[in-house]
Amino acid sequence: MNIALPVRAAFFIVMLALPAARVMAEWDARRLLEFVEASCRGWKDETGPAADFSDAPIETSEIIFRGRQVGNRYRLQTDSDGRVDLEVIDGSGGPSRFVASLFGYKDNPRALVSLNSGCELQVARRVDYDAGGQAKSVISLDAELEPFGEPDWLNPPLDWIEDTSDKPAGQAALRIAMVDSGVNYRLPEINRRLARDADGRLIGYDFWDMDNLPFDAHPLNNGFFVQRHGTRSASLMLREAPDIELVPYRYPRPDMTRMSALIEHAERNGVSIIGMPLGGNRVEEWSAFEKAARAHPHMLFIASAGNDGRDIDRQPVYPAALELDNLVVVTSSNDFVRPAERTNWGRVSVDYLVPAERVPALDYAGTETRVSGSSYAVSRITALAANLKLAHPEWQAPDIIAELRRRYAEPVGNVRDWVSGGYIADPLAGAPISKRLLTTLELGSAAISGGFELPLDILLLDQRWPQSLIEDSLRDAYRILAQCNLAPGAVTIHAVDGADYLRDLSTGSARTLLEAVGGRHATVLFARDTLMEAAFTGEAFGLGNTGMRPWLRNSVWLMPDVDDPGIALAHELFHVLANSGEHVEGSANLMQGRTRPDSTELTAEQCRQAQLNGITNGLLRN
Repeated sequence: MNIALPVRAAFFIVMLALPAARVMAEWDARRLLEFVEASCRGWKDETGPAADFSDAPIETSEIIFRGRQVGNRYRLQTDSDGRVDLEVIDGSGGPSRFVASLFGYKDNPRALVSLNSGCELQVARRVDYDAGGQAKSVISLDAELEPFGEPDWLNPPLDWIEDTSDKPAGQAALRIAMVDSGVNYRLPEINRRLARDADGRLIGYDFWDMDNLPFDAHPLNNGFFVQRHGTRSASLMLREAPDIELVPYRYPRPDMTRMSALIEHAERNGVSIIGMPLGGNRVEEWSAFEKAARAHPHMLFIASAGNDGRDIDRQPVYPAALELDNLVVVTSSNDFVRPAERTNWGRVSVDYLVPAERVPALDYAGTETRVSGSSYAVSRITALAANLKLAHPEWQAPDIIAELRRRYAEPVGNVRDWVSGGYIADPLAGAPISKRLLTTLELGSAAISGGFELPLDILLLDQRWPQSLIEDSLRDAYRILAQCNLAPGAVTIHAVDGADYLRDLSTGSARTLLEAVGGRHATVLFARDTLMEAAFTGEAFGLGNTGMRPWLRNSVWLMPDVDDPGIALAHELFHVLANSGEHVEGSANLMQGRTRPDSTELTAEQCRQAQLNGITNGLLRN
């Protein structure tokens, strides 16, 4: 691919059309648009005199993506301190996109315009600066290059939002730090939880820009687009540790030696627990952090294992792979108590697996979202450490680490194939849970000669399940299972009183719930929602699919939006009784992949399998 000559001709045309182009003061978004439009037209027409470019020097370089050239970059110096970059992206042998970027002093981004292959404007953006030269926001521009929509804030002013917490006046809160891309401190939910000094000044700091405005902003594409991350990680931590104050830090990407100053800042302001949902591949970038962390053994650091889908014992990620006594490294687990897809692991470097997939948090805009990945495992364990510190104010890093080991020393299944410590199924466990008997149902007995009784424990988790619907569903399910000589046994219905999050199906929280209020028989839970990665409206757990999560064994979960709840209940109970997840073809069979109102039949062989395994596994009675 050779696309240099026509574009160089286009540059010459532009320089003729814009004789004062080399004066930075005259360059703005409009002139940049004229420039890239003329370049695009010059490419299409392949016209223009062959001339010497010595009066307008252009540097040319290839754009390489994943080992392949995808275009060329042309750099024009506009004066001693500024430049214009034109990127011509190739598509099927010809240019598919023209992207021009204007930079000022110290490579500060000023404006960007992007045209498609037809020379039509697709994207235009402008970066605005404050009086001190600090980038303040990225502005989207319309076809007329007029601003529209909400700015992408980079450094907005910090306004005070009235504290509406229930904390008694004068009571000192525990300060917990989060080192990330900052937080959106314009959100009331974040703002009112920020740690402040006696004069009301924010205690956090931006070690990227070196100012006291650690706003959630990670510039991408040379600063013209913004990624947000810190608000999500901080909001999850604040949700799970409601009695703490947040000290937000924006990590020092330009100079990672500043991590030592960050730790000193935290020390001076009474912070002893620091969450760090970040990392990189270059150990030398973390030498200052390592030295400072060793010098503060009482401080606890909680780091992410990363999200590359790799063993960090073999391919290290830092700071996770550093050998520090006061560092806890966590990764996110999936529904089967293994590292979630794309997350990292390490039998030496990683301490704990933590459920951190599809957990609720606030995004940058303040709306509820679901987040996944090892970063959010950091949020959850930082909150757990904070709650331990609140209960034991005298504890320091060694004490908290020892308590985590004491609680989670017992390995679950083969979890130590992945991490050195264990599985922290539910960082929120500990609040009281109880159940109230609503009724004991009399649904008949095994009057059929040679039949079997199926006793059930019913747990009501969500009030959208009327008790009458539950009873009707049970009767329908038993009528269907009667064809296998299965009759009602003892059936009790209990309402569960406990923390709100326990009302949803999730592998980790289910352990807390079922170990606290589980019964002696197969258990049916009428839940609020599912947080499982594969979000079924009904799900069954037998022996075969609970090797790494035995607390779920012999349970059935139904959600309020399940179709035909009585048929669905019979379907899921059969999975448990037969200890099989198989589905069958056949329009009338109960065990199709999707339940149907007129599909309730079971074959003699299916009934035999349910009876045999049900008796063997202690679920049925003669």
